[in-house]
Amino acid sequence: MANYLKAFERLMGDEGIVLTDTPHDRGGQTFAGVTRKNHPDWQGWKYIDAGSLPPIDMVRNFYGEYWHRVRGDEIISQRVAEVLFGQHVNMGANAIKLMQQALNVIADGVVGPKTLNALNAMDEEILLMRYSLANLARYHAIGMKDKTQRRFWPGWISRALSICK
Repeated sequence: MANYLKAFERLMGDEGIVLTDTPHDRGGQTFAGVTRKNHPDWQGWKYIDAGSLPPIDMVRNFYGEYWHRVRGDEIISQRVAEVLFGQHVNMGANAIKLMQQALNVIADGVVGPKTLNALNAMDEEILLMRYSLANLARYHAIGMKDKTQRRFWPGWISRALSICK
């Protein structure tokens, strides 16, 4: 079964343990992937507002909930678990819906028994290729709907293509 600590390490490699405040980023100020707009009550902001960095354990504990929502401990493939977890951090329940579409199960945004069984039964390479394509299509649609978001396409495309690596 997949391991959360390994998945967290990969996530931090993708997100970076840095503070950003990129213009036009809908999440606003972001630290290690945690957006102030979506998580204003996260305790790590107290450290940042005081001019220091929050302890890494605080970040790891925060992301534990994301791991549980994708039922990462029940996913056989570490690679699939890491990808789904990382995308869930990036786009919330939409990441689960895209995975469900790749699996051809009902896309309700919840990893239930049917999704988990399908996820563990499908060939890893085929699943990740389908999931990568679904993510590319979503990122494209976001940019087509809102031109200000197109500046993020290069990073998003890189993220979606890295699913297959």
